[in-house]
Amino acid sequence: MTQKIDPIKLKATAEHLEWVCQQYPNEERVQGLLESMRSLIDAAKTGKVAQPFADEHRFPAQWAVFSEGLYRDYRDPNVEGAYGDFTDELRGGLTEQDLRIHADMEAQRAAILKGTQS
Repeated sequence: MTQKIDPIKLKATAEHLEWVCQQYPNEERVQGLLESMRSLIDAAKTGKVAQPFADEHRFPAQWAVFSEGLYRDYRDPNVEGAYGDFTDELRGGLTEQDLRIHADMEAQRAAILKGTQS
């Protein structure tokens, strides 16, 4: 299945990432992430992204966000989540397989929580 850009979702995730980063105005690390993503955010907000990025495409700060965990302390609102949602949409959104995996993980999480509440 070929992924397609959904301009509405892409714009929404771009605006959300921008908003999340703006909630940490005095955090140099977060503001650096925002600036490194600025051109992609602006392109997404103005509808200039028409084709999904290839899966192997590397986005600014990708290593720092997911491998290094440099943004784990910024959870309310969640910088990592907003970044991940935006880059997912830049790739054309989640695939059917991704959605199944997410649903399975949620079911497992719910089962664990239910087991701990008994």
